[in-house]
Amino acid sequence: MKKIIFLLLIPAFCNANIPTVFKSSCGGIQYSIESFCSVNNLKGDQDKLDIPICSKQIFVLGKENHDLSKFTGLVERINSKDEKIKMMNFVFYGASCKNDRIILSGAGGCNSCGETFKTFNLSGEEINEKSTTLDLEPMQDIIPELY
Repeated sequence: MKKIIFLLLIPAFCNANIPTVFKSSCGGIQYSIESFCSVNNLKGDQDKLDIPICSKQIFVLGKENHDLSKFTGLVERINSKDEKIKMMNFVFYGASCKNDRIILSGAGGCNSCGETFKTFNLSGEEINEKSTTLDLEPMQDIIPELY
């Protein structure tokens, strides 16, 4: 009986870490973003209530992999079960292709934190340029089921 219960629990543990994968292309170059997120269940007296709880997001373009959580940092919060969790300070929710660049847009979820942008060339290298929402093509939702 213990073996049967164990076999039934394995898929639950394995599926807990399955990312949402967003795939698109820019200038004929394929890219993807893997988001390891869940629905926000933070206690109501904290900031970050307006974004999904994401432990990591990985931007993959060609041979380049970028851990987006390293750009935003992680913060520690308390969920509704009084457990301490670590989550990304900003979560990337949109992607846009503009000429020969991929622009990722993220939000901080504190209603006054604003947005952050990361821009990459089609070789997968980060470009340090300022972007605003005014110069973006329509954003594609990276994790639509959580926003």
